[in-house]
Amino acid sequence: MSLAPDVVKREDAQKQQYVVIGVIEDINEVIIEGDREAGAIAGGLIGGAAGKSVTDSEPESDIATVIGGLVGSAVGAELGSNFTQKEGIELLIRTETGRLISIIQEVSNYDFVLNQKVRIIKRNGKSRVIPFN
Repeated sequence: MSLAPDVVKREDAQKQQYVVIGVIEDINEVIIEGDREAGAIAGGLIGGAAGKSVTDSEPESDIATVIGGLVGSAVGAELGSNFTQKEGIELLIRTETGRLISIIQEVSNYDFVLNQKVRIIKRNGKSRVIPFN
């Protein structure tokens, strides 16, 4: 799933969205954490399968399966997070009403600079920032 402002979900197309105008006051680079859950599931399955094949003894095989699954899950979560993390940007914006807000989004094709006029597009509790042309 993209967190970039220039990628719009299919279900948001042709639906009314709320727009706020503002000016960028500060810009910070951030890293958006990756998906740990998918890696943990895959690692757990692989680790469990590997643990099961360690011994022919059924009780030991069951224990090895559990331990392999736990270790695989932990390793998979870390790998999943590292592989799916994204470069992000935090924009500190002063709206036309004087309110100061911060929005973090994935780096995209848009270039942002200090004192740039932007529009904040809001829908279903999420916001994206794009330049105001």
